Amino acid sequence: MPALRSFLTQAEAFLTTPQSPQPLGFFRIVIAAFGLLQAFFWFPDWLAFFGQEAWIQWEISHALNLPWHIHMQHLSDLAASAGITPDQTAFAFWWAYVLSLTGLLLGWYTRIFAVLSWLCHYIIMSTIPTFGYGVDIFLQIPLFYMMVMPVAKAWSLDVRQGRVSPEPTWGVTLSLRVLQIHLCMAYLSAGYEKMLAPEWGDGNVLWRSVVQPEFRQFDLTWLADYPLIPRLLSWFTMIVETGYCIGMWIPRLRVVWLAAIVGLHVGIGLFLGLALFGLIMILLSLSAFGYLALGDLRHFTGTHAREMS
Repeated sequence: MPALRSFLTQAEAFLTTPQSPQPLGFFRIVIAAFGLLQAFFWFPDWLAFFGQEAWIQWEISHALNLPWHIHMQHLSDLAASAGITPDQTAFAFWWAYVLSLTGLLLGWYTRIFAVLSWLCHYIIMSTIPTFGYGVDIFLQIPLFYMMVMPVAKAWSLDVRQGRVSPEPTWGVTLSLRVLQIHLCMAYLSAGYEKMLAPEWGDGNVLWRSVVQPEFRQFDLTWLADYPLIPRLLSWFTMIVETGYCIGMWIPRLRVVWLAAIVGLHVGIGLFLGLALFGLIMILLSLSAFGYLALGDLRHFTGTHAREMS
């Protein structure tokens, strides 16, 4: 059937036509940098989170895991035979995580350091299961992707030293499409779930979030006198998230939608104190669609300049 053949041809071109590897290089750099930023934020309280006598002790956090999860206690048990104490193991692990992320950031033996970074973060999530939240999940996902995606093809020491070719390939395009489609599905799911909840439709969820003590950053109790504001902001959130999977594929909308999603996560970081969560979601969207949006912006500004002349 001609229609089916045409569809399959377009789908193949969409998934495999070689594109610039620069978005994947950007993806590698910003995610590794984010992981390092989070690690340095953790460092002053590292033992309070990950030490044997942490706020949640190893015996408890280990018991909360599935049997096959790798926990910090497993590493300590291996190191104990060499006379290394549990606290020394915890700090050695921090350095291993930082060095792995640094290697990934620089793109030096990228595949190896991608695997080590993913493994270290996996152990982190297994060791503090009660403290993990969205930011940890959305960091684990790109670290997993970077183990298999050709993220070393741009802005890496592997390219400079001749271990990796910088040439565009179908694998680059397929990797970008996987990341883009994953984000579209995540935002569609989040937005649709919100639309099913009456508390989102009337703005009650947003109102409760900004006044709860654990999230409250500013005194916004005055919003109780202006219920239309949280209601409009709630609908803005639902529309931006649900429409992400459409707006990001339309050149004339992509820049606006990307700006809207960035603004949404800036607001989450600023008014709910979830700065790291907001930041990683911004970085993921910029990695997936920022290169396309930049091309759209250049095209539209160039077209406008020609029309004006």
